[in-house]
Amino acid sequence: MTDLPSTTESIDDLCRLRMGDRRGGAGEMVELLIPSSDYRLLLRLDGDPALLPDAGKRLRGVIRGTALRMHRAVAGGRFIEPVYGHPRIVQGTVMAIDPSRNRMLADVVVPMWLELQADQPVGAFATGDLVNFYVETGLAFTPMG
Repeated sequence: MTDLPSTTESIDDLCRLRMGDRRGGAGEMVELLIPSSDYRLLLRLDGDPALLPDAGKRLRGVIRGTALRMHRAVAGGRFIEPVYGHPRIVQGTVMAIDPSRNRMLADVVVPMWLELQADQPVGAFATGDLVNFYVETGLAFTPMG
């Protein structure tokens, strides 16, 4: 099992994105575009809406969510399906593990913090593992100023 790096090391968990559309109201949703790709992710805003720029402008932030049953993958690369809308199927590599919160940081085209189900300990995975899983609806995006 590989733990998070010590406090003297840093983990880059910030996504570098472009702002798409905003879908206001309670539980506001934001469309985020991943540069140099066709991805348009629809995520729940979890943070200050004032930190969101105008459409097409750059922004940074953190994506968090809950993975359903996670499996090691033996082939393929990093991807998010579908390309447009709410992410459902995700594959990428484990960047860091946080056993105290049963979560991991995975590089799935962009960095994403994922909590695992209580019956699946994060200690079963190690940094560098290629993993594949479904994500629970409602991935959250927290913009950073």
